[in-house]
This record gives sequence, C-alpha cells and structure tokens, in this order.
Amino acid sequence: MSSNRRRSHIHFVKQYRRKTLEYTGTRIVIFIKEKGIKYIKDFDNFYIHRYHRPKNKRHSISMWKIMPCDIVEVVKKMMTNESICGEYKMIHTLYESTKRNIEDFLEEVLIEEDIILLREQVEKIIEKIKK
Repeated sequence: MSSNRRRSHIHFVKQYRRKTLEYTGTRIVIFIKEKGIKYIKDFDNFYIHRYHRPKNKRHSISMWKIMPCDIVEVVKKMMTNESICGEYKMIHTLYESTKRNIEDFLEEVLIEEDIILLREQVEKIIEKIKK
C-alpha cells in the first residue's frame, strides 16, 4: 500500500511520557481524501509538540507495520516515534480501507482502540466527515 495521504484513514496517536510511560492523552485524526476533510480531536492531556518524522526521506521506506485486525476489510498499521524534545513517546495506529467508507467502520475502530464516546459524539463526528 502507498502513502497514507493518498487514502482516507482514521489515525490514533496515544501519547506517553517517555521516561515513566505514563499515559498523557490521545489524538484522533480522521482524513477524508475526496473532501480534503481533516477532523482532529484531542482527549485527556494530549500535549501538542514537534516530533520526529516517522518516514525515512526515501519514499519507499516506511516505519508503519501492518498488524492483525478483526474489522472486516480494514487494514491496521502501527508505528512509534518520539517528540523532538525527547519527553514524549507516541504510539500511532492507523485504520484504512479500500472497500469501506470511514463512517461505516468508525464505531468498530473506536471499540478496538478502547475509546468510549457517547452516541451523540460519534454521530457528530460522522455528520462532520459526511459534509
């Protein structure tokens, strides 16, 4: 599969303090390629920071690893990186599908990532990415 920017995807960034592995927060980014929509939502105490780019400058090399996924027709990829200041470690998880629309598997992905949102919150996200 080619670069994530070429396809719609749901991207979770779980952030931890590097020295203690204390969880600090999660960021969800939903990108809809056809509409150029990017939905971003931070949870808990996610710290916005500069980070090391995950990809080597040679475009054919990626740090993303394909992982097993129980969600039908969805590919799950993972990778880790650190903030430039060295204080934070991030675990990135990306979900994408060439056959399903994001709004069709968003709830399944939230369950897999153990992110609990109210029904109204999920509906609001789906409404926003459908516009």
